[in-house]
Amino acid sequence: MKSNYEITMLGEFTISNGKEIITDQANRSKKVWTLLEYLIVNRNRSVTQKELVDLLWPGNDTKDPINTLKVLMHRVRTLLDELGKDSGKKMIYYKSGAYGWNDELKCSIDTERFEAALENAENAEEGKKLDYLLQAIRLYEGDFLQKNGSEPWIMQLSSQYRTKMLQAASAACEILFAKGQYDELINICKHVIRLCPYEEEFYIYLLKALIKTQQADKAQEEYHRVSELFFREFGITPSEELTAIYKEVVETSHVPEMNLEIIKEKLVEEPTAGSFYCEFEFFKTIYRLEARSAARTGQSVYIGLMTVMNAAGDDLPNQKTMNRVMDALHDTIRRTLRRGDIFTRYSLNQYLIMLPTTTYETSNMVMERIKKAYRREFPNTPVLLRCSTTPVTPDELHHV
Repeated sequence: MKSNYEITMLGEFTISNGKEIITDQANRSKKVWTLLEYLIVNRNRSVTQKELVDLLWPGNDTKDPINTLKVLMHRVRTLLDELGKDSGKKMIYYKSGAYGWNDELKCSIDTERFEAALENAENAEEGKKLDYLLQAIRLYEGDFLQKNGSEPWIMQLSSQYRTKMLQAASAACEILFAKGQYDELINICKHVIRLCPYEEEFYIYLLKALIKTQQADKAQEEYHRVSELFFREFGITPSEELTAIYKEVVETSHVPEMNLEIIKEKLVEEPTAGSFYCEFEFFKTIYRLEARSAARTGQSVYIGLMTVMNAAGDDLPNQKTMNRVMDALHDTIRRTLRRGDIFTRYSLNQYLIMLPTTTYETSNMVMERIKKAYRREFPNTPVLLRCSTTPVTPDELHHV
């Protein structure tokens, strides 16, 4: 039987009758959306006025909660009237001191279809399981009622739906990889990563699928992107498993290219100003090459460390401030150093800079020049920049 209304709650909250649609992107008060969403989520029962008052005004911070609730309910019904004349009264009933969603209305709700697909997957024969898993994953367009996600009752349900989706996605990826359906695997991984960007398992499957489909360049791009993301957000590097896959990408043999000019085009750097930024693993390789050269030629090599501290000089700034400062400092270092100089992000709040062919005095001058340039551009930033330099000694050079 055809539904009267289509309702989505996984991601954007919408109600549609096929012609008109209301969405939580519209400029309405948060309490209007909370009340409407709560009635739909609890559509199988009547909800007392007291329960709604406790939900909407938990601190009893309203003088006349029942009348205030009635005014709010009027606003909710007025919103629903955008779907048709008197839709609000038809969709929400009032009886014996309680409100409820009219269960005589035929509604297709994405959360119910999501749960049904997962149940079908659990009970399906092996050949049909994947189809149901993919159906559930595609229904998940975002966290449950995500715009209103700070509500405690929403947070709990949101966590449950997200866990179920990730479990379904993990199972689907395993099947797709085993079947060799790599294009579909790539699509599913990208879908999950867009919604849950910190789940490393799906980057691993994505890189494996890109390797299998001869897309090594894209696999490298994804690895660099996730490396930067994890470092920026958590101050950590990818797991050994993900790094091992990346190394496999680098070492993967390509179809031989006999035209040296084509090979050279792939090696040429895109035009850019300033010094060269790279990941720490690559920085180590360049460092070792510089150290070998210095051991042979006798030229000095210095390493500079720049650390961001809070204004008191001890604890780290908060995450938001840290990200803003580190981004700005990255640009300052890039512009201040010579084009042939190299730097990398060493930790959550540190940059490491290679200073070849310099003296101790010169290396310190370079670090101070970076500090002054940053202070000149961002004079009101509430952080301290601490700098230190150290030479690579002949013994260290010998053992590199």
